[in-house]
Amino acid sequence: MIVNLQATPYDTEKKGEVKRMRREGKIPAILYGHKEKSKRIYIEQREFKKVLEILREEAVTVKLEINNKDYLCVIKAVQHNPVTEELLHVDFQHIHKNEKIRATVPIHLIGEPPGVKKGGILDQHLHEVVVKCLPADIPSHIDIDVSELDLGHTIHLYDLDLPMIEFDVATETPVVSILVPRAVVVEAKPTVEEEAVAEEEKKEEEVKEEEAKEKEKKSTGGEKKPEERPKKG
Repeated sequence: MIVNLQATPYDTEKKGEVKRMRREGKIPAILYGHKEKSKRIYIEQREFKKVLEILREEAVTVKLEINNKDYLCVIKAVQHNPVTEELLHVDFQHIHKNEKIRATVPIHLIGEPPGVKKGGILDQHLHEVVVKCLPADIPSHIDIDVSELDLGHTIHLYDLDLPMIEFDVATETPVVSILVPRAVVVEAKPTVEEEAVAEEEKKEEEVKEEEAKEKEKKSTGGEKKPEERPKKG
């Protein structure tokens, strides 16, 4: 997602001037990147807080407007006062549309897993992931459908169909799983192999029964013929 933000350059390095800016609701910032000379700028605190609100839910690319010129940027660092949580400084990195960059993208789960309905526990291993791609391909967030996730099943990064981006971690990394508590009794369905074994065992039992019958016939001299009634004179 691209958001617009107005910025104004400043040259002063006096601490008093920076403090005055903050009292007036302005945040000192810096714009750097691509071997360009770094620019000292400030942004309005009220407007930047709106960007931070969006950033909590989505990946954000910022289009900074400085003196009627646009700079496509990503937010690299945000400095807060550790006691008051006041916003102190922001670092913006200038990016180019044809250059791949890294960005942190939130992961959203959608759907209701059948495994949870059966008593399983949903365990989300990743809530966000670092991706590398062109600025235009940065997803605002990654939706993962868990509506078919059953007991004991896991979705990994390699299961996601996102051909335009690269992950900064191994694709074998699990994203979300359905854990099976010990208290949950699962009615196991036989596999194809188990069904084949059961069928073979059944046939063997039938063969053994037939052999037992044949053995009994031989030991008793064969089948007894029905007694003939005497003919009447």
